[in-house]
Amino acid sequence: MRGEISPHRWLILGVATYSFIALMINFSVFPVVSDNMAKDIGLNYAQIGLIMSVFSIFYGVVQIPAGVASDRFGGGRIASTSMLILGLSGLLLAYTPNYQLALAARVLMGLSGGLLLPSTMRLLPSWFNADEYDKAMGVYGSGQGIALFVTLISIPSVVSLYGWRFSLGLVSALTLLAAALSFLHLRERGEVEGLPKASTMRLSDLKRVFTGKLLLLTSFNVTSLAMFTGILTWMPLFLLKKRGFPLIQVGYITAIMGVMMLVASYVGGGLSGKIGGGKVILTSMMLCVATPLFLAYSHSTLEVFAASVLAGWAISLYFGPTFGSIPTAVKNEYVGMGFGVFNTLSFIGSSITAAVTGLILEATQSFNLVFLTISAISILGLAGALALILAERG
Repeated sequence: MRGEISPHRWLILGVATYSFIALMINFSVFPVVSDNMAKDIGLNYAQIGLIMSVFSIFYGVVQIPAGVASDRFGGGRIASTSMLILGLSGLLLAYTPNYQLALAARVLMGLSGGLLLPSTMRLLPSWFNADEYDKAMGVYGSGQGIALFVTLISIPSVVSLYGWRFSLGLVSALTLLAAALSFLHLRERGEVEGLPKASTMRLSDLKRVFTGKLLLLTSFNVTSLAMFTGILTWMPLFLLKKRGFPLIQVGYITAIMGVMMLVASYVGGGLSGKIGGGKVILTSMMLCVATPLFLAYSHSTLEVFAASVLAGWAISLYFGPTFGSIPTAVKNEYVGMGFGVFNTLSFIGSSITAAVTGLILEATQSFNLVFLTISAISILGLAGALALILAERG
């Protein structure tokens, strides 16, 4: 990270955050429209889970190549390309006539969306000093909560009024706007201020990136993503099918999770500098284990509301201190590739959550067993957080 302060950094962060918001809206909108889509083109629980999972699977597959490309060609160019292809493939999903094309569209969305995070993570460290980078990551990470809130507070109403196809088309339009803003504004700091470019990277340099600290940080991201994917996929259907909540109420209740994710990401980034990142991450991982169990046995609106609040804190509190630590876990010239490895391992570990829980639900019709599975997966992050605390004390 550069020592000089640049006035361009907040514009860069703002555009990058909006792009991340667009990406997460594309990811999170499917569970909201899945029931309507299922009735229209014919989908079962296993197919719903697979459509949700393939996004994550192919998102993970492209992470390392995206990091290498970002180190070589610049994060801004790769991020802009990501948003353009994501918006176009989202239109394909919006007007799909059948399950097969819907699955193919989500594959393309995962591949294109997977380019974004390594490219923006390659871009942002050069614009911010070390003492404000955790906070910048907290702001960037809040995009996940904003996306979920916007999706769940508005899309159910849009679906009710105009249908699921129009809703997905609207999301694609927002994504193409992000592409336009990215092409206009996202630049490497060297391109703006004449700083030297990063060294050329190769896939053969991967062995330099697999550090113990990076793998430890990955365990937290695996846990959060598994929790996010699992809760987002099945909480709306759980409330609709088992608790009898109307769709709009489901949207409002689940949107609370998005608000809490926004707040938790920002708070986590600030707290890490005051009480230590390990304690912040440990709190997040403990909530990831406990919250799915609480949700499984919630019945009243108040209990479901509380579960949604806890889920938001569980999913995002870790973001700032975890992502802010990655540039220190690998050498500066390997930051893009480091984020690629980090996200590849994270999404390989978490992408099976929706598919596996979908199969469990199809076989048992038990949402309780689904949420128990999500809680069990979260033990990985809890163990990693305890190891981090012990390492910090040592």
